[in-house]
Amino acid sequence: MQLQVRLDGGAVELAPAVREREGVVWVPAQAFSEAIGAECKEIGGQWAVCREDLCISLTSWETEEVEEVLFARLDAFAEPLWLEWSVEGGILAVVGGQERVSGLGVGQTPPAFELPDLFSGELVSSGSFRGKKTFFYMWASW
Repeated sequence: MQLQVRLDGGAVELAPAVREREGVVWVPAQAFSEAIGAECKEIGGQWAVCREDLCISLTSWETEEVEEVLFARLDAFAEPLWLEWSVEGGILAVVGGQERVSGLGVGQTPPAFELPDLFSGELVSSGSFRGKKTFFYMWASW
């Protein structure tokens, strides 16, 4: 089924059209990338959708060629590019495309939390450091 596209509330004409098949949305990679301010390019024999210094590699099962046009699964690259999307009534609605702001700026108050001290195992509250110059170093293995 072919879908109409609305990007940030405005209608966008893509040629060829976006397609939905078995619940998967396939977008024409070049045209859709341009519409969202990105670029679809081949890197080392593999297709990728890139915006600025962020490139999302697409596997062979996330792309398909139809009548010499490369299509890509929207769910393969939408989230890393901060795109939110939904399909309803034959319309693909896409919102976003701007990096979500996260973290804290200078002078902002972090949320209160407690963590075990690495040496004693006793809980240490972030609130006990209020008003003091504090540096928190956090690391995760994932």
